[in-house]
Amino acid sequence: MKKLKLIGAVGGAVSLALCWPLAVGQIGQNVISDGLKHVSNNDISAELISYDRGYLSSHAQTRFTVTNPVLKLQMQHEGLPTEVIVDSDIRHGLASISSVSTFPDYPESPLVVNSTTQLNGNTRFFSTLDNWHYQSEGPDSVAISILSSQVTGTVTALGQMDFNVTIPSIALNFETGENMLISDFSGQGNGKQDSGFWIGKQNITLGSLNVDDGLGSTLFSAESTSYQFESEFNTEKSRFTSNHKMNVGKVMVDDGEVNNVQLDFTLGDADREAFLALSNIYQSNPYLEAEDLEKAMPHVDSLFSKGFFVSIKPFALNLGEGEFSSKMTLNIPEGTNDVQKDPSVIMSALTGDLEAFVSNQLVEDYPSIQQGVDELLMMEMMTQDDNGYQLKADIKEGNIVFSNGHKVPLFALFMYGMMAR
Repeated sequence: MKKLKLIGAVGGAVSLALCWPLAVGQIGQNVISDGLKHVSNNDISAELISYDRGYLSSHAQTRFTVTNPVLKLQMQHEGLPTEVIVDSDIRHGLASISSVSTFPDYPESPLVVNSTTQLNGNTRFFSTLDNWHYQSEGPDSVAISILSSQVTGTVTALGQMDFNVTIPSIALNFETGENMLISDFSGQGNGKQDSGFWIGKQNITLGSLNVDDGLGSTLFSAESTSYQFESEFNTEKSRFTSNHKMNVGKVMVDDGEVNNVQLDFTLGDADREAFLALSNIYQSNPYLEAEDLEKAMPHVDSLFSKGFFVSIKPFALNLGEGEFSSKMTLNIPEGTNDVQKDPSVIMSALTGDLEAFVSNQLVEDYPSIQQGVDELLMMEMMTQDDNGYQLKADIKEGNIVFSNGHKVPLFALFMYGMMAR
């Protein structure tokens, strides 16, 4: 009897071992199908065209399509493809499946994506792009050249992603003669798509960006640029906050050179549904027509009714030897209703504070700035000390209240700004 049990156990183990690759193939197909759902968003759709499952290996074909109408139209205008087919050769392992993915419609493409997916749905990917050159079609064609690059990362079964991108150089040569060269591009991020939002962090750095006219003259250049983005929901997922930070070491244009540019911008506690609706309307129609504005206004009402805040801390730069810096916070309290009917309710409800500093050197170097500073000094909106000129004020009850107690109605300042234009 013991021998029979032993033989049965061995037979069961052998049967399981023989059937296991088939089971892995089935699980792998389900994992890939579920994973594609996390890839699809408002801009791109992903679908599984076919999955030919074998014993030790399988073959899958997927389609990725640009669905954002504005992005799609722009890509078509530039002669870029808006649909990509991906072929994946899949091997069944003991606890995972591995795949090598290529692009059958572009056999000359040097892009290869290697990935390993665990049976729990978590995937590691490693993508390599050898030196590549692409020439788009159409009247506004562009030639794109990219040096050997890499993209690596992981994606969990719940859609959580982290990634790293390294691209030594991207060159774009336009039909009109202009050229753009991006050097030392790198990016990192972690987060996930959630209800139409990217929730998490992203960081992008550029060693340099140069644009020339094709005749030897530089039109624009920037060095040591970084951009950081972070976003989150509140606990109830009813409100959305995003922070954007940009730093540029040097910017050069025809008019001169700007150094140490800093911008830290936050949109906070915005109503998720209203913000997403407005974002979708704008992305679909960046040049808003009357019909689009009519659709947007109820969401604008909702956004202001729920309240939110905007802060810039700081915006700063060096122009020559001169310095400029500013900080601002604007709060729209909850209950700011009927904005569509009466936009003036915004000014009476608005609260916040603002600061600005202009150095003496900057005023001396630029007469136009001197004229503006002199006007603010006459109106007692600015003060002067040994270092330069300061502006400090609070915003409340429809007024800007300066540090000396002087008040200026927001509406009057708004009209002054409009007339100055």
